[in-house]
Amino acid sequence: MAQIGTDIVQVNRVDLTNENLIKRILHDDEFVYLEQIQDIEAKKQFVAGRWAAKEAIFKATNKNIAPNKISIGYLNNKPVILNEELKSIVISISHEKEYAIAVALYL
Repeated sequence: MAQIGTDIVQVNRVDLTNENLIKRILHDDEFVYLEQIQDIEAKKQFVAGRWAAKEAIFKATNKNIAPNKISIGYLNNKPVILNEELKSIVISISHEKEYAIAVALYL
């Protein structure tokens, strides 16, 4: 049976100066991507989107996986989970100024 999870994060909750928080949320590959983003607001939206996505993944799977162990990349401009053991999860991430929202469908 398919399971669904969703989460929403206020972008202004992301404190880019809190390196411990960022390292708990982002996979090493995502951290490299974050460093390439120049605009501060875009950086916050990126982190908020990843945070929401990983929370949605937990809600859909009930698996206790550290957020920084989940790697989310892009395929055809759509977010995809790169971890082999999580390939059966489909995700969607969206940002709109103040909020980032994500949905995860665990097939």
